[in-house]
Formats: sequence, C-alpha cells, structure tokens
Amino acid sequence: MRLSNTAAKIIFATSAVILLSISYILYQQIKNLLHSQEQLNVTNLVKLKLEGTLSTLKDAENAQRGFLLTNDSLFLQPYYGAYERSQSLLSQLRNLTEGDVEQQRDLNALQTFIEVRFKTFNHVINEFDNPENSPQAKKMYLMRRATAMDSIHFYMDKIEGREEAIVYKREQLNKRYNFLTPLFGVLLMMTTIGILIFSYFKIIEQLNKSKRLLFQLKKLNFRLKKKNHELQLYNKELDSFTYIASHDLKEPIRKILTYTALIESDELVSLSEKSQSHFKRITHSAYRMKNLLNDLLLYSHINMADKNFEKVDLNKVVDDVMFNLHEEIEETNTNIKKKNLPVINGMPFQIKQLFENLLSNSIKYKQHKLAPDIVIESSLMNKKDIVEKFPKSSNQYYRLIYRDNGIGFEQAYAEKAFQLFQRLHAKSGKPGTGIGLTICKKIVDNHNGFIKAVSEVNKGTTFEIYLPVIL
Repeated sequence: MRLSNTAAKIIFATSAVILLSISYILYQQIKNLLHSQEQLNVTNLVKLKLEGTLSTLKDAENAQRGFLLTNDSLFLQPYYGAYERSQSLLSQLRNLTEGDVEQQRDLNALQTFIEVRFKTFNHVINEFDNPENSPQAKKMYLMRRATAMDSIHFYMDKIEGREEAIVYKREQLNKRYNFLTPLFGVLLMMTTIGILIFSYFKIIEQLNKSKRLLFQLKKLNFRLKKKNHELQLYNKELDSFTYIASHDLKEPIRKILTYTALIESDELVSLSEKSQSHFKRITHSAYRMKNLLNDLLLYSHINMADKNFEKVDLNKVVDDVMFNLHEEIEETNTNIKKKNLPVINGMPFQIKQLFENLLSNSIKYKQHKLAPDIVIESSLMNKKDIVEKFPKSSNQYYRLIYRDNGIGFEQAYAEKAFQLFQRLHAKSGKPGTGIGLTICKKIVDNHNGFIKAVSEVNKGTTFEIYLPVIL
C-alpha cells in the first residue's frame, strides 16, 4: 500500500494527538493519585494531632489527680506547658483543615471547652489548699472537670469521625486511581509501540521503494549515458554535415553560378527565348540554393554557439544593425524609432542577428508605395504580471515591442512563421528562405525568453519579446 504525503501527514498528526491525549490523561491520573495520597496524609496528621491534644489533656488531668490525692507538687510537672502544647496542636489542626468549614467550627468549639478545662484545672489547684472550701465544693470541681472532658471527647470524636469519612472516600478514589493509572500507562506504552511498529514497517517500505527507484535510476542513467554517447556521435555527424554544407555543397553551387555567368555573358543571346527562360530559372535556383545553405549554416551556428553572456546595450545593437542595413534603409526611406531600450545579459552576436533579421524582414515585406515605419520600445515587467505561458526563470523581464507597418500576414499562421523553412509570402515574389524568424525564435530561446507575433494583413506585424533581467 503506497502512502501519499497527505495521508502520512494525517497519520502523523492523528498519532501525535492520540499520544498527547493519553499522556495528558495519564498525567492527570498521576496528579490526582498524588493529591489523594497527600489528602490521606493530611487526614492521618489530623488524627495524630487530635490524639496528641487528647493525650496532652489526659496528662494534665492525671497530673491534677495525682496532686489532689497526694498534695505533692511533683505530680504537676506534666501539667506545666500543657495548655501551650494544646493551643499549638489546635493551631496546626486549623491549618490542616483550613478548607473545611464544619471542621473549623468544631475546632473552635473544641478550643472553647479546652480553655474551660484548663481554667478548671487552675481553679482547682489554686483553691485546693483553701480551708474555706468544703468537701462538697471540691466534689463540684471534680464534677465540672468530668463535664468539660465529656464535651471535649464529643467534639474530638465528631472531628475524628468526619476525618474517617473523608479517609473512606479518599481511599475509594485511591483505589480508582490505582487501577486507572497503570491502565493508562500500559495504553500509552502499547500505543507508542504500535506507532513505532507502524513507522518501522513504513520506513522499511520506503527504503525498499527507494532501493527499487535507485536501481531503476541506475538503469536509466546507463541508458542516458548510452543516449549521450549516441548524441555525441550525432553531433559529430552534424559537424561533418556542417562542414560538407559549408564546403562540399557550396562548391558545386559556386561552379554552377560561375559557368552560368560565363554562358550568360558570352552565349545567352544565341539561345532561344524559351532556353533563355530555362537558363534564368537555373540561375535563380542556384542562387536560392546558395542562400539556403548560408541560412542553414547560420542556424546551425546559433544552435552550437557557446553561451557566453555579457552586458549588451540594445541601443548600440540597433544602431549597428542600422549601419549595416544603411543602403536598404536609404533606398526604402525606412523610419526607425527606438525608445527606452535596456542593457541586457546576452550573447552580442545573437542579439545583433535577432534585430538584423527583424529589420530585414520589415524592409523586405513593406507595403507597396509605403515607406517602412518601425518602432522598437521596451518596459520592465514582473513575472506575475506576464500572461504569456512559458518557463519563467527570472522574477523580472524586459518586454520588447517591435512594430512595423508592413504587409503582415494572417494571425492563424503566427505559429507557423517561426518554423524552419516556412515562407508565408512565397507568392509575393520576395526573395527569402523562410529561416529568418526561425533564427529569431532560436536566439530568444537561447536567452531563456519568449517571442510571439501578432499580425494583420496590410496592417503590419508586432513582435512581443520577453528577455529575463537575470539569467
């Protein structure tokens, strides 16, 4: 089963949520367990403090009884400081039961009876040797002591009973937490192990897939090397073809043109009118073959040229082309306007060839009795603002607009105009091989740019060229 990136992300997110949820629940269970244990400790401390308070009172009572029976002050040693100890224990009990209103109320009552009891202790001891006290009065003191102790026992039992009830509830909670905490711990561990096992098998699956892809890549790399070797051989054959085209094929054409020129100068008049027509067709075809070979060599040179880019001022390029085409421009009264042409990164020879082909076409395919009017202008555009679809390697592009008022062509043939040896004006009688615009497109492609043509018959043609600011 192949796992998409989206599915993998969903599984990872779901696993993370599950683990975090179980971890949080386990954390809460442990926290509650610790809190419950802490509350049990508090309850046990309350019981211990109550026992300590009761023990302090009993010690004071025993001390008083021993003194009353023997009249020996040594028995009063446990009595001294008993009140302070009881008050300290009561203060600790208040702190331990701070949040329990009922316990606080009963502690206040307990403190009242303890204070009464200690006042009784003090009064009995102070009045014991008073000869005015009758045996009945002493008996009344003892009865008052017994009543106070009964009240103290009542509130202590009440407080302790409430703590026992709290202990029972907390022990029940402890049992629940003791059961659930290990359960969620095991669940967390099992979930983690399950996710790890799932991840392990998916990693193994991806590794196996990577191995298969690597093996296929090696096979494709081997094929690519083989194709590259074949391409090198093809390039060598192409170089040989270029050499043949530049030397062996052009040589017979030169000889044909040479001998036809000799015949034309010496014996053309002696031929019949029909033979002279055939002879002119031979000469015209020879010249056309020569031009085809020259253009083919030029296209081949542009294909194989080293891409050494440098700063190219388009204003200077256009000026140089105008200088080279000076005679044609003068002869046809061509008017050329250039506006805001930038400095680009490019190959000077190819950029010059681009504008030379465009200008030559505009002059060649001008309207009858209408001087060519050519405008070349540019602007800077962001990649996102360019609607034409082509691979955009730069964030900004120079948009060059080349516009003429020539004979134009039908827009349906705009794409065909850039194909090799495609002539849109073959019937016009204009000389040409149909490779000029193909060379223009190849030059623009070599600069990672884009070119398109918008034309209308007898209205002229506009070429829109995009060249990257940074290559």
